[in-house]
Amino acid sequence: MPLLEVNNLQTEFKTPAGLVQAVRGVSFWVDAGETVGVVGESGSGKSVTALSLMGLIPSPPGKIKGGSVLLEGRELLSLTPKEMQRVRGSQVAMVFQDPFTSLNPTMKLGEQVAEAIRLHNALGKAGIKERVLSLFEAVRLPSPEIRYHQYPHEISGGQRQRVMIAIAFACNPKLLIADEPTTALDVTVQAQVLALMKRLQAEHNTGTLLITHDLGVVAEVCDRVLVMYAGQVVESGTVTEIFQSPKHPYTQGLLASLPQIHADSRQRLVSISGQPPDLAHLPKGCAFYERCPKRILDICSLKEPQGTAFENGQTVRCFLHGS
Repeated sequence: MPLLEVNNLQTEFKTPAGLVQAVRGVSFWVDAGETVGVVGESGSGKSVTALSLMGLIPSPPGKIKGGSVLLEGRELLSLTPKEMQRVRGSQVAMVFQDPFTSLNPTMKLGEQVAEAIRLHNALGKAGIKERVLSLFEAVRLPSPEIRYHQYPHEISGGQRQRVMIAIAFACNPKLLIADEPTTALDVTVQAQVLALMKRLQAEHNTGTLLITHDLGVVAEVCDRVLVMYAGQVVESGTVTEIFQSPKHPYTQGLLASLPQIHADSRQRLVSISGQPPDLAHLPKGCAFYERCPKRILDICSLKEPQGTAFENGQTVRCFLHGS
């Protein structure tokens, strides 16, 4: 049984422009100790999928319309808000994209980590502080005792992200959702944060769902990849399959847009023409039709492709591959 199993997840938002179908029938799984990367352009549904799993969709205007989210066989979508609160932090944790806006500017760092521990563990005051300091040491935060009494604005962006990781691992969750955890960090600090997350994941056998726009990060730390476009998973497979044998024209376009180390420096990078579709007014056929260089005129504009699975486990939503 997978640690996390998501089936036909659908999330929508009521807006003045119409009903935005942000997540449209997303299905995937994550095993214990595995890292699954989720990639795609801004607006493809990556973060909304993560927030849906955590039960953090604001209602109104948002609503999880349908689907199933099973954590070790337990249906999360049927839990009450109080029951879901007990799951968050203890079994499922999330590292958000911007630690500066995620941390409370009026609370000391130690107290913010202690809050998560206090909510899910029956430790005394001394035990909680000892646990916080051990977490600060585990995430390689310098001078833990000093950081314990500091506020978020007094430390660097990389250190704030380490505090967020400490909060996430405070109660040894089974599943970690990391939403663009290295976006605002320079390359050196980014590598340190990724190595830290990988080490803590291995120590606790934590399943990880890593949301990112950086295909280099995916190649470095992920086992499998989900490629999202217009609220759907259009391709999935192992890192090797996706990078060496991409099936969907969108995946091929993302990979072609990466700079190549041996390429002529004067050669222009390939780009995907056009813009993603309006999720409040989706086209009739394939959502990628208008931008696709390989579209089949009499099919792609009329019908929406379904998933096709290959023998190696790779899946793709595209009429070029029999769907």
